[in-house]
Amino acid sequence: MRRSLAVVTVLVGLAVAGLTACEPVKEGIWVDPVYEVGRYDDLAFATVRDEAGQLETLRLDLYEPLDDPRTKRPVIVFAHGGSFTSGDKSSMRWIPEAWAARGYVVASIDYRLREDLPAVRFPLDTQELIAIVDAKEDMQGAVRWMKNAAPMFRLDPTRVSVSGYSAGAVMALLAATTQDLPGNSGTLNQTSLVCTAVSISGAGTPLLVDASDAGALFLHGANDTTVPFSEADATYDAMVAAGVPARFVAYPGVGHAVPGERADELVAESSAWLKAQMVDRAGGCG
Repeated sequence: MRRSLAVVTVLVGLAVAGLTACEPVKEGIWVDPVYEVGRYDDLAFATVRDEAGQLETLRLDLYEPLDDPRTKRPVIVFAHGGSFTSGDKSSMRWIPEAWAARGYVVASIDYRLREDLPAVRFPLDTQELIAIVDAKEDMQGAVRWMKNAAPMFRLDPTRVSVSGYSAGAVMALLAATTQDLPGNSGTLNQTSLVCTAVSISGAGTPLLVDASDAGALFLHGANDTTVPFSEADATYDAMVAAGVPARFVAYPGVGHAVPGERADELVAESSAWLKAQMVDRAGGCG
């Protein structure tokens, strides 16, 4: 379902006004696909400068469960893959749709790309690191924008998590472990704190992990050579050593394409993790 931006405010206002105590939350929420899904396209969340110094507007698509009576809904900020050189926010729609059908509000984001780079591979060189930091800061900008938009979209600003596939997963892990380094990608009046990260075929940097970080769920193919299994495993080990919540699910015989080869398990594992680490967390995540 696609909605015109011109009617966003009206629709949200009507939705809030129509809430009553007799509208129950659906049974199976968070685990099963119990909602139809609506989508707001092309919401601008930041204006940044690209590698040439030119202004670039970043946009997101927002997925929400329809006919959902809750006034404070948990949020996932999701980033696509593409080696930081290609892809866009519409390229993996089935993942945000699957989470929204289970009760989450999901922002699928665009971020700064570097088309002049070769496909990013580990270990990283300096230019690749710059591209990754820019993209990570864009994800943090989207986190802050969603918190700021909480009244309009009936969101819980204390329950926001991050996720992504491949390049997007690298961003999510870095956003979870560098919350004190938020960057300047817009909405600076909000915090960049998140509850957790869901990494789908991604890896972080063990040296950045400490006890103040958000934890993560790792969904990774044991035969992955694009983002090597060992890199993801080292990030997981660092989180365990730091005492932050972490879980690693390895898929034997699977390479980098976890979404294509383990779609059902991906949704089930991530939904259960997000419920435990975000929805059920007393007091939220800041």
